[in-house]
Amino acid sequence: MNRHSATLVHASLLVSALIGVACGSDARTPTAAATPAPVSTPTPAPAATPHHLPAIVDLHNHCPKLDSQLLSYVNNAIDTVQQKHPELFDFSDARGESVKVLDRQKYQTAVVASINGQGGVCAKDDDEEVAVKVSNDFNEQFNIWTSAGYTRRSYITTCFPAQF
Repeated sequence: MNRHSATLVHASLLVSALIGVACGSDARTPTAAATPAPVSTPTPAPAATPHHLPAIVDLHNHCPKLDSQLLSYVNNAIDTVQQKHPELFDFSDARGESVKVLDRQKYQTAVVASINGQGGVCAKDDDEEVAVKVSNDFNEQFNIWTSAGYTRRSYITTCFPAQF
């Protein structure tokens, strides 16, 4: 195999690996290598992240309020968490469609995990907000609970490029 062919094989394997990994997926799934890679000096691995996209440093970019493109992921996740984890809510204490959250941190953690489990989307807990992205081009910020302790489904802003 010539040097050009080996480079193409390695590039192809890298692209396949990047496309095949999604937020929350099991990265332990084995994949067959077409050709053994030459041995090289190992480089330190970056910190583990549940996202299929590399982290971007915070550029302190301006984040305008636009029309949300990712709210459906958040809504689906909140609905799923309410169905699968009713112990996190007091459904008898509602304000309109919002219900009382009994454990804010467990609720927020469960919503982030549910978003990541939808595939092709990445979410992270940003303390007061949840950050969601489908590419490194942008991310959206959401509030999923009110200061009074009720569920909320509120788009906040969009950041270009993604801030995580």
